[in-house]
Amino acid sequence: MLKLQALSSLTLKDVPSDTPFVAYRLPGQVDFNVCLQPRFDGTRLCCPEIEICTWLAQPFASMPVAKTSTPRSKYGAAINGIVSGLRERGGKTVICRQICGCFDRFAPLAMAEEYFAAFPGMFCFLFYHPSTGYWMGASPELLLEVDSNGTGHTRALAGTRKAGEAGQWSDKNIEEHRIVVDDICSRVAAAGAGYKAIAGETGDMCYGHIEHLATLVDICSPEGVDMRRIVDAIHPTAAVGGYPLHRALPEIAAAEDAPRYFYGGTMITNTLAYVVLRCVHFDAERWCVYTGSGITASSDAADEWNETEAKAAPLIDILGKY
Repeated sequence: MLKLQALSSLTLKDVPSDTPFVAYRLPGQVDFNVCLQPRFDGTRLCCPEIEICTWLAQPFASMPVAKTSTPRSKYGAAINGIVSGLRERGGKTVICRQICGCFDRFAPLAMAEEYFAAFPGMFCFLFYHPSTGYWMGASPELLLEVDSNGTGHTRALAGTRKAGEAGQWSDKNIEEHRIVVDDICSRVAAAGAGYKAIAGETGDMCYGHIEHLATLVDICSPEGVDMRRIVDAIHPTAAVGGYPLHRALPEIAAAEDAPRYFYGGTMITNTLAYVVLRCVHFDAERWCVYTGSGITASSDAADEWNETEAKAAPLIDILGKY
């Protein structure tokens, strides 16, 4: 693994354009970790120190970049149908849509550096493989961190509004967030081996011009936290899948025309795991941004569309320059 302060350093500039690589920067750090020639088995892109897995570990021989954005009418109709079901059973379902466009010029390293500079506190990543194309993102979604004492930490992140908006959070956002916190805690307890989850105070977390409700959750067990065991137990959380998960997944499959590929999947190092979010899939000609929202019984289709627009805006603004 090579550590670089800039993606445009000679290490990446001088390698052939078809060489697979993974570059990532941990939250709050300056240096990038870069791995050349990662392996892709159809489900996982693997380097010695990081593994990137597709949504629900679904296998793909290739990942062509989507050409068509999700129509607003289709997204709204899907939301309205899901809301009708949620009014009967309760819970939450997270669906995503695609925003597609074309490049005027192809400059992935410059584009990535500009995007990452705007989000120093996020898990930033850029990777490429001939079978997957390019993926770039700056994810706020901490799935699990295990500290030197063997204690785990995750973050429930759900509920979205404009950054700095005055007043109380809406009932819809509060409900959506509560579902995520409760689901994480119950799934940790169900992992057995004495695992316990303790939710802390709920606060706000900024991401560009929006903010989310955020609750840190500590995870412990008598023998320390096993990274893989807890990731398997809690992912996909209600923040990226829904609740109950067995009801949400069929609704996601019915609502979404295009495969998620890596969107909503996991990025796992030895001590840290993040969800692949706030990301774009691209090749030398086209790009496709993935953005989603959590649907509850009180969701409004127009509001959910606006939420996805706000989440994608920082990335869309940068893509528009290239």
